[in-house]
Amino acid sequence: MKIAGDTHTHTIACQHAYSTLLENIRQAAALGHRFLVTTEHGPAMGGAPHEWFFENLRKAVPREVEGVVVIKGCEANLMDLEGTLDVPQAGLKRLDLVMVSMHRVTFPRDTTPEQRTAAWIATAKNPRVDVIGHLGDPRFSADYEAVLRAVKEGGQAVELNNSSPLSRPGSEENCRAIARLCKEYKVPVLLSTDSHFCTAIGEVSWSASVAEEAGIPEEQILNTTYRRFRDWLAARQQIDDLPEE
Repeated sequence: MKIAGDTHTHTIACQHAYSTLLENIRQAAALGHRFLVTTEHGPAMGGAPHEWFFENLRKAVPREVEGVVVIKGCEANLMDLEGTLDVPQAGLKRLDLVMVSMHRVTFPRDTTPEQRTAAWIATAKNPRVDVIGHLGDPRFSADYEAVLRAVKEGGQAVELNNSSPLSRPGSEENCRAIARLCKEYKVPVLLSTDSHFCTAIGEVSWSASVAEEAGIPEEQILNTTYRRFRDWLAARQQIDDLPEE
């Protein structure tokens, strides 16, 4: 299964990735991708860019570079059980796409699955949140059925993160369960890399296999075509400057 654009990518701006945004864009162009989503870590992550980075992103980076449509987003950190994010609301409003993830260095560690479920449900009620990131992390297990019902109601998408087996060991079975629930509840899915170096962009073989194993139809996977992804995102965030094709 091929994708038309990678929806979770990092750059040297976070200080633990190793390629520039332009290098990522050029890799996407070399792969024939029509778009690329840049999703830098929110400022609560050690070494991550300041909130001004996200406020300036829309103005500083052109909409299209070397034939690749640049979607300007972030991977915000979920900070507490109430769904608080580390990117201020004003900054979120300036972004095209907001992904939210739990990370061990920013989310409280001494929480129960029930508490984490409540935190995700609160997150799904935030209209500025578009994507739930690497939900299958076993360190943050939750009631996935309850979470995905809330995500369906909120209109968000769930990513199947190709880096999870390496970066979050033990994620595999959780990701497979999440994929099956996405199919059952018809939750939109993104196949993403979570790339921290440009050569990883577009490599979604594992996450694609998880989607296929769960029987998720291609039309439910948003980033297999630019048009499908564009229409979903433009409708969610009223973005009026995305190229038609």
